[in-house]
Amino acid sequence: MYKVLIVDDEVLVRVGLKTTIDWQAIGFTVVAEASNGEQGFEQYKKHYPDVIITDIKMPKKDGFWLIEQVRKKNKNVKILVLTCYDDFDSAREALRIGADDYILKFEVEDEELISVMKSMKSRIEEQSSAAIQQEIVKMNINDMKKVLLGDMIGNGFKLDDKTIGRCSEAGFGIHDTRFVFASISIQDDGLQGNGERPGQRKINDAMAGIIFEKLSDSGIEYIYSNEINKYTLLVSSPKISMVEINRIIASIRNASNQYFDISLSVVYTDPFDSLEEAGEAYENFIQKEQILFYESEKSFFIVNTSNISFCEADVFHLKKEYNNVFIEYMGQEKLKKLGELILHMNGQFNSKMIKPAVVKIWYSGLVGDIFKNYGQLFSQSEKIMHYEHYHYEIINSKKLESIAELALKFMEDVLGEIKISRYKNSKWIISKALYFIENNYEQKISLEDVACELSLSKHYLCNVFKREIGENMSLYINKLRIEKAKQLLLKTDFKIKEIFEDVGFTNQQYFSKVFKKITGMTISQYREKARMKSE
Repeated sequence: MYKVLIVDDEVLVRVGLKTTIDWQAIGFTVVAEASNGEQGFEQYKKHYPDVIITDIKMPKKDGFWLIEQVRKKNKNVKILVLTCYDDFDSAREALRIGADDYILKFEVEDEELISVMKSMKSRIEEQSSAAIQQEIVKMNINDMKKVLLGDMIGNGFKLDDKTIGRCSEAGFGIHDTRFVFASISIQDDGLQGNGERPGQRKINDAMAGIIFEKLSDSGIEYIYSNEINKYTLLVSSPKISMVEINRIIASIRNASNQYFDISLSVVYTDPFDSLEEAGEAYENFIQKEQILFYESEKSFFIVNTSNISFCEADVFHLKKEYNNVFIEYMGQEKLKKLGELILHMNGQFNSKMIKPAVVKIWYSGLVGDIFKNYGQLFSQSEKIMHYEHYHYEIINSKKLESIAELALKFMEDVLGEIKISRYKNSKWIISKALYFIENNYEQKISLEDVACELSLSKHYLCNVFKREIGENMSLYINKLRIEKAKQLLLKTDFKIKEIFEDVGFTNQQYFSKVFKKITGMTISQYREKARMKSE
């Protein structure tokens, strides 16, 4: 299967492209997607796709930037540009800087897309092994090692004659040897998010030199791949053991601390004896490597995958137990409580070793609930991004502490918008709520009904109402109903059953109970007292 990466800032376009045809039937699989050029380039470096389908006009980095960056790294990957019917100038420019073809974005038909992708497939297959070999020969030995691991991951570690030959050229033994997967992540306080601070690339290159030198000095062969601040290695040696692995890791760690004052996080597998086991070992390694999600950027962390075990958790249970608490604190504008609750949740996730994917889904759902309850108050805000932005950042975050910071900053921004809205709109909200209640008290209305009428979150309305009126809405409605009931008791001969139904109660016993609680008298006592006054 050839790999496809889809890059477009519109969710519907991405979904449409993924679902409009049977990709596997024509020899492709969609391995990743992104919403702008910057994210697309990161996904390219992670997945090494054979085809990139990209829009041109996108936020942050556009499609032109993506094409240029990819072409600096790879002349062979095929790039298909999405363009509008009236924007052929952009299509021509994309072709000039390295795109292979273009297709109309909003008029793409199944047959047309299938035809274009089959053409792409033919071009990929027409690239002769001799041309690929010529490119490989031009690389230095570490480039060969880097490309080799990416390709072996891509084909599931299946060995053919060409791959065996490339392993030999890269100096990587695959027969009568043992293997270990390891990842080495560079932790540094000076880094911001997933980016690099000035000079960080030089530090990374120097650290790579140390890692490769320590391995070579120990007679261990390796191939590798790297992302920003992280190296993934497959190492090979007939005599490799856990003792030797720990010795080398300790040596690398000491050097990083001595020369650069930086911390390392290292995750590694037990040795295994054959590349036939590599596919399963790699999948397990990638899953267990997520332990770094819980580790601080400031700490040394070294762990063997056999000592890592994640737990499942019910997202729906988490949502039911905690999300409404967050929503209540939002309505009460209690930022400190929100921060404390986030710390509590993260402590629970960490201590129970909940799978990071579950944690990310829960956080994304929490942000979604906040949008659902308070979105109308900041829909015009320039400070708060759309939901998809926060969802993407959460799902792609590598650290729990980064998600917590993002979530708390989002909540702080929303509270700022709530305060602005309260100052501007609270009087209007209360007048609308009172008008609705006055004209509908005889119906079975509740806080939810009033909130729905005003298109507001019930939590937000509840807090505004109590702050402005001085009591909660249900008590206010009941007091209004009792006042109307008192008037009917004095001015009519209606029976109690007729009165409680006329003022919005559905149960006589409950009506009597509320009446006594508010007036301090039973209904008969109140009528008798009113009769005596009139005499």
